[in-house]
Amino acid sequence: MSTIDQSVERLSRWTAARTNRRSFFHRAGQVALMVAAGPAVATVLMKRAEARVCGQSGVTPKCETFDCVGADDVWGWCWYANDGCCRNEGLKKICDCCTRDYPNVHGYCPSGTNVRCIVESCGNDPRVLLPMTPIAWTAGAGYTHSAILAGHASARSIVVADADDLWAQVVAAPLAGVLGVPMLPVAAAGLTSEDLNVFSTLGVQTARVVGSIAPGTDAALRAAGLEVEVIGSGSNPADLSVAVATAIRRINDINRTVTVAQTGLSGDAAPIAAAFAALNGFPIAIGSGAAAAIGAPTIYVGPEPTDAGLAASERTGASNLIDLSIELADLAAASPIVSAERIVVAPTGSTDVLAMANLGAPIVLHPLNVLGPIAKWLETHSLRYGLLSGLYHGTGPGQLSTDEYWTMQGMVNGFRVDQLTGVSGQGLPVRRQPFSERPIGKARVDGALDFGSEGTPSYWTTAGQTFRS
Repeated sequence: MSTIDQSVERLSRWTAARTNRRSFFHRAGQVALMVAAGPAVATVLMKRAEARVCGQSGVTPKCETFDCVGADDVWGWCWYANDGCCRNEGLKKICDCCTRDYPNVHGYCPSGTNVRCIVESCGNDPRVLLPMTPIAWTAGAGYTHSAILAGHASARSIVVADADDLWAQVVAAPLAGVLGVPMLPVAAAGLTSEDLNVFSTLGVQTARVVGSIAPGTDAALRAAGLEVEVIGSGSNPADLSVAVATAIRRINDINRTVTVAQTGLSGDAAPIAAAFAALNGFPIAIGSGAAAAIGAPTIYVGPEPTDAGLAASERTGASNLIDLSIELADLAAASPIVSAERIVVAPTGSTDVLAMANLGAPIVLHPLNVLGPIAKWLETHSLRYGLLSGLYHGTGPGQLSTDEYWTMQGMVNGFRVDQLTGVSGQGLPVRRQPFSERPIGKARVDGALDFGSEGTPSYWTTAGQTFRS
């Protein structure tokens, strides 16, 4: 026997004495491959071999996310490891994502597939995922077209505003919300192919234009076969908000408004304030003077001072944009006319988030690339209202990193990823799932949270006409 062969045999016997059968064959194969491939490949494989997790005796790495949805992917079943692998003393699930003919151990995979990566949970079955819909950002249009098509299957009419006038769009969004139709910013350069695709896909026949648009845009809308109705005129945001509020109150006899300023935190929050107003059917007033002209009680968004006429109105309390988005999302979710089962997660720092109002769900903002305060809020929201039925998230500038997306999946699905603990190799021996617990969704959920158990905050009256009870 050669020196290399003797070394391989000794290493294999040493490994076999310290690992289970599943991990032994994989490591033996790695050793043989390292000898054949040379030191460069050996270094890569040995680094991968250290990518195990608490309760895992093999060398298969963790999946980057909880998704196992590739063309050749299929879920296998799980094993359990509960000795020190969850801070909440729950039963840890470690489940195989399997891929056809993948060069790894067979694990607990269906015939013809091998383990590509694993997912883990200290709560619910990590193979059961709620729908999470990406809303694509594109240069020049932001989230507009993706959000409209994700939020609307059909629409006979559409609300249009000048793409270069943010305040016209802020005023237009609540009108679209009341009508239950999309809001589309249109550029002075004219309709794009994506705009025309929205019209044809949804079956749009009428455009309600808020404020002034370029003459060429008006002609282009008519050329596309749409009837055009103009609501409000001019470029003064306060006057335009009063005109649109009048139109909204003719459609929906509502006796409340939302007010923002054009500067400071209130101005920065205008897009999410408009989305909040759209959800509840409230018109939005630009400035306290406009709110006084409309003459209805209002919720003032932001800490900026107002004139004496609004001194007794409701006011948000948050002092930064992310906390303010959470406050408005909580207030919206507790409304009797808003569904709390779907939410929108979007990066802060961009007016493009206004397009997310087309999704018809409360919006929470996260810092660039990370979840920040909304990580725990996602869990709290589900404790109040139950597991979500869907979540939208923005892609593009400031989108969540892969690790943060994994965390978000864990928080909204109740996988208790914040409770995962331990070090490599800790928590052995592991146990296979009983046959009755192997189907997807049947894994034991020791340590799972009782979502929906806390009840909703008492913010609204049953009539939905006041902001807080």
